[in-house]
Amino acid sequence: SRHAFSCTMSKPLVPVQHRPNRLPVIPVDPIEKDNSPPVDFADEKQLLKHIRPNRWVSVDIGTFRFLRLNWVVTALATIVLWSFVIAVLTSPEDEAETNKALAEFAKWQSWISQNMSWLYIGTQDVWIFYMLYIGYTKYGDIKLGKKYEKPEFTDATWFSMLFACGVGIGLYFFGVSEPMYYYRSPEWIGPMGLVKPGWQNDDQLAQQGMFITFYHWGLHAWIVYVLIAVLLGIVCFRWDMPLTLRAAFFPLIGDVIYGPLGDAIDALSMAATTFGVCTSLGLGVKSINTGMAHMDPSIKYTGQEGEDWQVGIIWVITAIATASVCSGLNMGLKLLSQITFSLGCILMFCLLYLDNTWYILNLFVQSVGYYFQWLWQVAFETDAFQQLNYEFELGGNYLADSGNHRLYKQLTEAVSSVTGKPEELASPSEFYGSSTKSFLDWWTIFYWGWWIAWAPFVGMFMARISRGRTIRQVLIGAMMAPMFYGFFFLTVLGGLGIKMQRAVELALDAPPLPGGHPDCVKLGYENLQAVSPEAIALEKIGYRALACRGFDNPIFDVVEPYGEDMAEFLKILILMGLVLYFITSSDSGSYVDDTLSAGGMLHPPVVQRVYWAVTEGACACALLVGGKDQALRGLRAVSICSGFPYTFMICFMCTALWRALKWDCMEDDIHRMTRFNTGLFDWTEGFQPRMGGPPVGERVQSILISFFAPYVTMHETNMKLFGTLGWFHTLGMAAFFLCWIGLLIGEVDTQYTSYIGWMMFTVFAAWQTGIRMKARRAWDVYGWALEDFFACFVMWPFVSSQLHLQCKHVPDFINDPNEVVDNFKDYPIQLPQHNTKEVPLMNLSTPPMQQVERQSPEPVNGVSQTMPNFTYVQQPGMQQPQPFMDPSMHSQHMMMPPQQPHYGSYPMAPGYGNMWAAQA
Repeated sequence: SRHAFSCTMSKPLVPVQHRPNRLPVIPVDPIEKDNSPPVDFADEKQLLKHIRPNRWVSVDIGTFRFLRLNWVVTALATIVLWSFVIAVLTSPEDEAETNKALAEFAKWQSWISQNMSWLYIGTQDVWIFYMLYIGYTKYGDIKLGKKYEKPEFTDATWFSMLFACGVGIGLYFFGVSEPMYYYRSPEWIGPMGLVKPGWQNDDQLAQQGMFITFYHWGLHAWIVYVLIAVLLGIVCFRWDMPLTLRAAFFPLIGDVIYGPLGDAIDALSMAATTFGVCTSLGLGVKSINTGMAHMDPSIKYTGQEGEDWQVGIIWVITAIATASVCSGLNMGLKLLSQITFSLGCILMFCLLYLDNTWYILNLFVQSVGYYFQWLWQVAFETDAFQQLNYEFELGGNYLADSGNHRLYKQLTEAVSSVTGKPEELASPSEFYGSSTKSFLDWWTIFYWGWWIAWAPFVGMFMARISRGRTIRQVLIGAMMAPMFYGFFFLTVLGGLGIKMQRAVELALDAPPLPGGHPDCVKLGYENLQAVSPEAIALEKIGYRALACRGFDNPIFDVVEPYGEDMAEFLKILILMGLVLYFITSSDSGSYVDDTLSAGGMLHPPVVQRVYWAVTEGACACALLVGGKDQALRGLRAVSICSGFPYTFMICFMCTALWRALKWDCMEDDIHRMTRFNTGLFDWTEGFQPRMGGPPVGERVQSILISFFAPYVTMHETNMKLFGTLGWFHTLGMAAFFLCWIGLLIGEVDTQYTSYIGWMMFTVFAAWQTGIRMKARRAWDVYGWALEDFFACFVMWPFVSSQLHLQCKHVPDFINDPNEVVDNFKDYPIQLPQHNTKEVPLMNLSTPPMQQVERQSPEPVNGVSQTMPNFTYVQQPGMQQPQPFMDPSMHSQHMMMPPQQPHYGSYPMAPGYGNMWAAQA
């Protein structure tokens, strides 16, 4: 049979022979890891191999396990979350009776939406193509776990847990109201209504409502979860690392993840998780309160009394969720997910059979077809022309460098200087018939930010319950299957909502206004209630104008036409589903927060789980109490703001996943290459990474010089790479860098000079990128151009210092830097005879080398795993490597001198910096 570790369909995996003295791109031996038993991270001793001793807190009270946590991560997350709670609850209100803290979040949301729509929209699309490629190529066969591991949960249980954790409350809250919003949009959305490509008459407007809802809940919703789950599954389950978000960056930055940078990643993930869950809890509690009011009219869901009910509901359900999370994954969350999923199915099929079954089935098939027909046109829409209107209107303009209505004032002042009268610009929406400029802000960007904010905890949770499955199985079962199930759920609810709205409009002879807006006056509605005799008569038989009923009511209104008893039964199902989804969301969020705070421990103490469940409840209460009538706006703002930094992190995760897959498949192009001798993030470790490196003083001096004069530290590298032409490169870089500084200063006296300055800096960064690419070729360092440019543009002092120290301490090239490389050609590996004369990687004036030989492990499926000898070299003037607990020291096949650091089967050369894998 085929070797389970192989990424090809025809031949077993064979070890790649590594050149001596070469630092591996990723310090892990995939073959050894795949053949070793899984590590039990419920064992504190195993966990401590991956946590710095000065960060770990272990407290027992008698025989009771009281605390097991990384105090740095816990403190950072606690400060962020409780500062938010205190700030919102103590913040005064402004003139508009809006909480000032939440109003500030709303401004941040608007800034992100107006300036970063291109980023949110573009990255989501790229992630989809990227993951589909991975899933349906050879990499799809890779298992999230060891080759012999089997899935822990059955397919049905796995699917129910995925669905309960991944979407939950939102389907109930938005299932009816969202398609209705797009179909009968409010008047503020613009005179022409919401018009996306391909929609002209009212039938097509109805289809638009379903399509955009599918768009927000389809591939784009699930892709971020799957991406993180797959990456964590490879790194944590195949390479024996604790399940934390910092582990996702191990293929990029190596053991730097165990320092302050990793702590910050985990703390940010916990904050994003909590804020994302709080958004769902806020939506859910409003729906639960509304449902209770439908069941008992004496219960209020608006005003102060409604707020009191909602706060009480949050704490009651938080208590239930706390009990569930304390019972463990297999007992509490597994059982709740199965019950919740079953209740949703019962509701969905009841409605399918009670109403026009054929209409719903027709609508489902048609809507799926429209989704795939129009997806890739709408998926790249950033509302460029609609958002241009921010510059032509007063108020709400947060565009970078065009705020304070600069263009508006210039235009009106120029015209009024001639007419002598104050001028105002016409409304661009009415002038050009555009839809509202803030649609993306309120909907698409909110959804993308919400999904991304949920991504850390759903991705971790999905990885945890998907262990033992292949990437392709996860892609199909955790993305495609939930998506189609969600589509059917939305079709049932949304389709019945559209049907009810049309029935009421026809009965009351109240056609929609131009642009598809509902004519609520003619329909007989005021303040979300029916007031005309005709509307009240229709209400008695269960039909309401849903477009005039707000967001909270439609899910309960849509079940009214089936008789009082049946409506009561269906409302109970809806309420139970909302409550249980509320519990599972809080439960799974607390589980992930607890796991992260405990450094990936499998079963942390119960006290910590209670703490994080209470913290989530407090954040949700703060949003509701502080936001009052604007609570929904606050929920949206917090989701978008918390998801913004994670958008960049997921982009880095894409690179990390690509490297991890290639390394795990033992692909030649990455295994024969190396990395730089210093890392761009060594500063987070005080320039003293675990694996040693150049002296700290030298590192600091190089960074300081590079910050103020990068061309100085780059000069030695330029001369090495380009010979006498090195002077040209040094002087050219100096000219652009100094022009950048000068033009930034010149902005004080001359407007717009800073923009020319940033153009100069872009040229400087591009020039530095070219040099770094050439240096990678010369030293055979793994990476690619986009990584180089991003590193140079954002971290140019560190790149300059990195190249300077590489040139100084590893002076000999591996390849000819002037050789023209065909990137589409497979170059054969030239394996050296194991001596330094053939591959002179180090200064040959070093002391004699210490030879280290690795014993060969047992053959696997008849495949020899013999590895070549490696060399261990101590450079003059370099720091000795510091003793540390190596996360991969589980090998039974290593014979190393005492205190000689190694990773798996790869001896490390002191002075080669940290476990940096070539680029940022």
